[in-house]
Amino acid sequence: MKDQYELLEALAMPLGQILLEDEKITADELDKALMLQKDTDERLGKLLVNLGYLSEEEMVKTLAKQLGLSYLSLPDFPQNTPLSIGIPPKFMQEYKFFPLKLDEGILSVAMANPLDSATIDALKLRTNCLIKVFISKESELTEAIERYFGAGSSTMERIIEDIPEDELYYLKTGDDEDVDHLRDMAQEAPVIRLVNLVISKAIENKASDIHFEAFEDQVKVRYRIDGVLYNTESPPKRLQAAIISRIKIMSEMNIAERRLPQDGRVRLRIMGKKVDLRVSTIPTIYGESVVMRVLDRSSIMISLEDLGFPANTKGSFEALIRKPHGIILVTGPTGSGKTTTLYAAVDKIN
Repeated sequence: MKDQYELLEALAMPLGQILLEDEKITADELDKALMLQKDTDERLGKLLVNLGYLSEEEMVKTLAKQLGLSYLSLPDFPQNTPLSIGIPPKFMQEYKFFPLKLDEGILSVAMANPLDSATIDALKLRTNCLIKVFISKESELTEAIERYFGAGSSTMERIIEDIPEDELYYLKTGDDEDVDHLRDMAQEAPVIRLVNLVISKAIENKASDIHFEAFEDQVKVRYRIDGVLYNTESPPKRLQAAIISRIKIMSEMNIAERRLPQDGRVRLRIMGKKVDLRVSTIPTIYGESVVMRVLDRSSIMISLEDLGFPANTKGSFEALIRKPHGIILVTGPTGSGKTTTLYAAVDKIN
């Protein structure tokens, strides 16, 4: 087993080559990530995820294929984890691994980076066991450590911890701050990661809308899922101006205008998916509120036959959409399928 893990990296086909062969990324996307890797020394897979070229799950599954390891998702983790091995949860959190099972001198662990030989060697010394490695998503490892050991903090909390209690981020409602100040706030790396995290979680939860709602002493982030608004983890009030300014820059809005409603649009690639965001801002007495409508282009490309029309209704609808003149009204509440129906109709005509 020792030889197996020492030779993993040497025997593995390059990750980029596998992703290209599986058509997960394009050659241009790989080139951009490799260029960036030269400056950051970050792992290629993590860079591709951070750039939005593929999802974390796709990256981890491809890495498992590259190294010949088994992939485990959080639901596959055992209900009872070995607590007797004496490894501090903070050590697990820092080096991104989770103990799964101890059986006859073999300790099974899930790792985000199975090529981290230093951590594997440390586990061997601490437990006096052979180490069997599985690969899992970093986000799920963090969640598992929190669930089983009550250690660590959420991803948003960790990002906020990186943001200093600096006057830069304090902008009181009604202040006539200059554009450079707003832009400086919006271009801070933790603020960018924070906004990307909120959007990514919305895509992951299949939300149709993201609401940033300004209140007197807090900012609420809410997702609309299947027509119902759900509260989710929210940033502190002090970051409100920075977050709103970041969204405005992404949407090509005027970041200096804070007293009038504005509309914009963002096109992103998140978790390997092409996503359109229609963005609206509105001023309130507690600062600006924002609503972002999420349009996952991959989810709306459904054929007319798959929409579930009864046979007679489908026939009438097809006849109507082929007429050269007239209007068809498509109505219904948020998330009812209006846009999907229109896309399917246009696709049928084409």
